Amino acid sequence: MKKQLNPSIKAHLLRGAFYLLLLMLMAVCVIPFALAQRQTDAPSLQEDPTGIICTPGSWEAGADLPSPGVRMVGVFFPNARFYGMGGRSSEVAGSDFVHPFEYDPFANAWTTKAATYPDNEVNNMACGILTDSGTPYIYCVGGSAAGNTTATDRVFRYDPVTDAITTVAAPWPGDADGITLPGGFTVFQNKLYILGGFQINTAMTDQIWEFTPGTNTWVQKTAVLPVQRGYVPATTIGTLIFTAGGSLWDGTTLQDTSDSFVYNPVADAISPIASIPRATGETRALNFNNEMWVMGGGRTAPNPSNEVNIYDPVAGTWSTGLPFTTARRNFPVDTNGTFHIGLAGGYDVTGVPVASMEIFCTLGASPTPTATATPTATPTATPSATPRVTPRPRPTPHPRPTP
Repeated sequence: MKKQLNPSIKAHLLRGAFYLLLLMLMAVCVIPFALAQRQTDAPSLQEDPTGIICTPGSWEAGADLPSPGVRMVGVFFPNARFYGMGGRSSEVAGSDFVHPFEYDPFANAWTTKAATYPDNEVNNMACGILTDSGTPYIYCVGGSAAGNTTATDRVFRYDPVTDAITTVAAPWPGDADGITLPGGFTVFQNKLYILGGFQINTAMTDQIWEFTPGTNTWVQKTAVLPVQRGYVPATTIGTLIFTAGGSLWDGTTLQDTSDSFVYNPVADAISPIASIPRATGETRALNFNNEMWVMGGGRTAPNPSNEVNIYDPVAGTWSTGLPFTTARRNFPVDTNGTFHIGLAGGYDVTGVPVASMEIFCTLGASPTPTATATPTATPTATPSATPRVTPRPRPTPHPRPTP
């Protein structure tokens, strides 16, 4: 006679067999899915929260501009598109662009927009995103035309959503002489700041100007740059505006410099910070994850460069980032602040305008900057250092630059 299993033990064994079968079925389903996921991610192409596909931590080639282009301003708009504002295709009079260019990172393609600039003096402008009545626009100030040695004080704004350009009845007072191009530029608390400027083939300026949209008013600040500079890389981090390098005028040509400063727009005060290790100018500085990234540029040999110099405003120190591929100056470049940097065009090392584009992407950085990475509002609280005073070799004279 066979011995019967205890009913409770029998139930326990049945439950165990059921769970084992369930685990086997789950393994059959999950393993292929996991392998498929791993295979998909193998090339390391990833999608950031905006949906843009990129290879993290590297510079990639993007689509070429519709034309070689120099002296444009790059603007990364909230619609995740990158805009090339103004500029020209060559040094020949009449080569100025008449429409904005729009780069779609999803399609990796440029489009020439239908909107038309109010004039052809669209080289070397200062542009930034400002909001008026809740609507963001790209505001652009000043500029010059190919082959000319005069400048305009005109202000206009571009709405990428409606593809419309409107002239703003608020001329820039910094160009009262008709020959001054805006220097460094950046936006702080919905105001556009212009630091310094280039009086074409004459001198540089040290003035600081503030523009407020809506009221369309200009205010000249009491503080001035400690030195006269044009083509100044500048950006806003937290409540402070940082600069790095810029161009001086020696009476014959432009020369790159390395002295760097921090400007407090609330206190209207400016002081030196550690000088950028590499003299540069004719480029932009970007706020990328609460650090100042200075993007190549410069014309004094061995410039132009593809070097990326990074300033940590908390530590007050400089480091070097991953260089982009093609050294260049006077090119449009901008960032969305956390994930992407786009650049295109500019003059290469031979002085020839190019059309190539490069894109930098990084994932893993915090989309929201941490509070500890934001400098205090008082410039003296930011670690500073005396600018380098080591004399630099005087470069071989160059032909007078074309603005």
